[in-house]
Amino acid sequence: MHSNLGITIMDNKTLAAVSEQIAKIDPVVKAHQGGVEIVSATADEVVLALKGHCAGCPMAPITYGKILNKYIQEACPNLKSIKYVEMK
Repeated sequence: MHSNLGITIMDNKTLAAVSEQIAKIDPVVKAHQGGVEIVSATADEVVLALKGHCAGCPMAPITYGKILNKYIQEACPNLKSIKYVEMK
């Protein structure tokens, strides 16, 4: 299934939970002229795109790897993989 936003959605529950977690750090990300976008969400895996100044930022692995991953894993404990891609 595809949304009108171009997101490949295989699992709406995962999509909603991940969106809620992204919203928690969104003010900080936007303050740094960056962003996070959901590329795909299945019951097992989520792929997120880092945008703007977050793409290529040396601090991105800390911000997303430690903070956002923790939030997402708490909300979606059944996820096997959280991947990040960069978008300019």
